[in-house]
Amino acid sequence: MYTVDPEVATRIKLLVLDVDGVLTNASLVLGPAGEELKFFSARDGIGIKVAQYAGIEVAFLSARSSKIVSNRAETLGVKEVHQGEQQKLHAVKRMASRLGLGLEEVAYVGDDIVDLAPVAAVGMGVAVADACDDLKEVASHTTTVPGGGGAVRETVESILTARGGWKDAVKGYLASI
Repeated sequence: MYTVDPEVATRIKLLVLDVDGVLTNASLVLGPAGEELKFFSARDGIGIKVAQYAGIEVAFLSARSSKIVSNRAETLGVKEVHQGEQQKLHAVKRMASRLGLGLEEVAYVGDDIVDLAPVAAVGMGVAVADACDDLKEVASHTTTVPGGGGAVRETVESILTARGGWKDAVKGYLASI
């Protein structure tokens, strides 16, 4: 787990997650009929649920569009799902504005060059461990695990630990299910 400054962690109200390479391992698995498969981490799913329980809004943001992403979001209760967004920073700004938040209250997790602008602009820009070097250079934090392998869970745990509330959030979440 990486360390987050408590002041930064306390400001975070919105966690925006890229999909391919963050929620998945960046593999695009296509079947013979063109059907697409994605592999998601169950640990990331629990991390998302704990973040939501702790009052952090979670959003999925992808340059691609996939019914699988919509299904995963629905399963996790993620209401902010934006797909087919090539200009990711514009989408992040729209979300933040609609939620009455400043960019300093946003954390963004990415893995590739399409994530450069939002990672550089938000209050907490995170690169997954296997992100491209260009992104790691602008990110304020880098996970210790790769995308699709628990990087989202690690980010949530790092934010809530810095706030002093990870254990309470887990306890409360478990009591709520």
